[in-house]
Amino acid sequence: MRPPESSARDRGPRWEKLRLVRHERAGFDGRFYERDPSHWPIARAASTFADRAEWPDPSEYGVAFAGEGPVRFELAPARRRRPAGAPIERASLYDAVIVGRRVVPTRARMWHDYLNALVWATFPRAKLALHTRQHRAIERWIPEGATQLPNARTRELDALALVDEGGVLVLDFGARTVPILFGHALFEGLVFGQPAMVARAVSIDARGHEPGGDAAVLRLADALLSVTLEDERCVVSPDELARFAL
Repeated sequence: MRPPESSARDRGPRWEKLRLVRHERAGFDGRFYERDPSHWPIARAASTFADRAEWPDPSEYGVAFAGEGPVRFELAPARRRRPAGAPIERASLYDAVIVGRRVVPTRARMWHDYLNALVWATFPRAKLALHTRQHRAIERWIPEGATQLPNARTRELDALALVDEGGVLVLDFGARTVPILFGHALFEGLVFGQPAMVARAVSIDARGHEPGGDAAVLRLADALLSVTLEDERCVVSPDELARFAL
C-alpha cells in the first residue's frame, strides 16, 4: 500500500525530496545492503541479485524467497482512466489483486517496489497477513457501487499503511529487545541516505522464545507479526504505534 495522504503529518520536506529522488528511477546497485548494517533483515533476499549489473525484471523477484513464496510479482499494468461515473473495480485494487490472485503488481526499475519484494521474501507470512487486513479494511471502507474513493482513509488503514511503509518490529524477549526494520520505505530511505520517513514501532511479545541467530529471529518475527495482524483488534489506529527514532 502506498503511504496514505492522511498520514502526511508524519512527513516533511525531506520526505518530499526522497519521493522525488525515488521517482527518478535511480540505477541498480545489487550490493546496496552491504553499505548500511540496518539492511541486515533483507540482506539474504537482496544477495540473490548481488551480482546483477542491471535491474532484474519484476517477474524474477520471486527467486528471492527462501522457498516457495505465497505470491508472485508481475509488471504493474499502466493506469487507465476510469470513465466518469463508472463504479470502482474493487477486484483490480492493489490489495485485492494480492489477496485474490496472489500477484503483487510491481513497477519496473523502482527501488520502492524492489525493496517491497525483498521484504515479502523476508517476511512472507506477515506481508500476506498485512495485505489481507488491508484488503478487508478497504472492502469495508468503499461503499458498494461507489464511483470514487472516500475523502479520507480510516484510522485502521492509516495504521496498516504505516506498518507497511515505516514499521519497525520490536521483539520483546524480556531480558532484551530486538528492533527489526520492516517497512520498505525505511529501507528505501537508507538506500538514498535520506532516512526521512518517521518510523513506527510495532511491539511484539516474544517472551518464552529463544532469540537464536539472525535467521531464527527473522522467522520468529514473521510468525509473530502475522499472528498480530490476523487479530483485527490489533493495529487499528496509528495511536498504537509509537514513533521510533532510527
